[in-house]
Amino acid sequence: MFRFTRRSAFSTTCAAALIAAVTASAASAQDTVLRMWFNGTPEAHGTVLEQLIPEFEAANPGITVEYEITAWSSYQQQIATAAAGGTLPDIIFGFSNLVAGFAERGLLADHSEYFDPDDFVPATVDLTTWNGTWSMLPTWFSANGLSWRSDLIEAGGNDASEAPVDWDVWLAWAEGATVRDDAGNITQLGFYSSSFPFNRSNLFTRMVEGNGGAMFSDDGMTATMNAPEAVEAATFFQQLVQCCDVPRSIEADNVGLGQGLTAMVYNNFAFRNWQNEFPDVLEFAGLGLVPHGPSGSPELSGAGLGANVIGITSTSQNPEAAAALLQFLIVEPDNIVQLAGLGGSIPGAVLPEDHPYLAGNPLAQQYLQLALDGGSADPMHPNFSEYESIINVWLDELLLNGMDPQEAMDSAAAEIQAEIIDRSGIGFN
Repeated sequence: MFRFTRRSAFSTTCAAALIAAVTASAASAQDTVLRMWFNGTPEAHGTVLEQLIPEFEAANPGITVEYEITAWSSYQQQIATAAAGGTLPDIIFGFSNLVAGFAERGLLADHSEYFDPDDFVPATVDLTTWNGTWSMLPTWFSANGLSWRSDLIEAGGNDASEAPVDWDVWLAWAEGATVRDDAGNITQLGFYSSSFPFNRSNLFTRMVEGNGGAMFSDDGMTATMNAPEAVEAATFFQQLVQCCDVPRSIEADNVGLGQGLTAMVYNNFAFRNWQNEFPDVLEFAGLGLVPHGPSGSPELSGAGLGANVIGITSTSQNPEAAAALLQFLIVEPDNIVQLAGLGGSIPGAVLPEDHPYLAGNPLAQQYLQLALDGGSADPMHPNFSEYESIINVWLDELLLNGMDPQEAMDSAAAEIQAEIIDRSGIGFN
């Protein structure tokens, strides 16, 4: 069915021994209080944790778990403040592109001491490793790929039975599916570049890669987003948005696919929300990689891969108990499925081949295969959030203000080179 969806007997045996040792150590603790910050929403993930945490505490007498559902909008500052004040909890969360920053600052334990990497999808272990150390655990992951409404593409005069293979076809699809009113205003977007800046930077990175280019040199010490292949990608991205998109015009929760407001999108919301909220149009969904550019080839096309992550802090006084809790919440298939399924994402932990979450979810199956076959992550760097902020400033100039593509990419490369690479002296992993 899929690669990595069945644990080997060796892996299962070793994992069982590890789990038993960790759990036994944690269970012997007396009056241990674990503090955990968890990513999610109080209404959804909080409800599941209200059920699971008491089950864990009952199985591990002497351990009490105090947890907080922290908002995405404030968690980076919350973690930074706690780290500076020496008040980090035992367990913190984040996103995979921030693992390097947490690890470089010495905030994280070495998770290979407590967990078996064979219990996780290999790509997610790569996402959570920095400088050879497995620094956090993936809770769930998703792949950003090109999704479309086949009915809307075909109504625009194009065959949507197969994914667009190159930029010419992609643009033709977008142009055909774009609908305007009598005043020339777009009422149906042929392509939507997303409400979130990180989706735009992620898509641009995939475009550059699909055109045979790279955002950085192999050692990460030179910014190359102004090389010819990247400028070609910027030029196409600008053309795609100018013809067929109204950036930030649609609520991020559903990107307008279910209501027919947009025909194509590159992110994971088509999977995460659309399948539950708009089942009557689900049959029109298609999944594919980013089409390749004129300097690239189909083999270079790729999907953007990212994960929500959680990990034990280096300052935790109870790392074994924390590992037991994460083993229970994140590794046990039925528990992580309850948490991951709330957002429609894919557990980072390996699921049995016949687990109903995959068996009954064809979109999850396709996204899993997409990630395994063609997923690539954003560059890992301790200052990733700063890099992302800079590239998005110049993408806004490119897409919203019509800046010349070469000038925009020259500006982005110069600022990232000076403000991140040269200042830190650290390359991308």
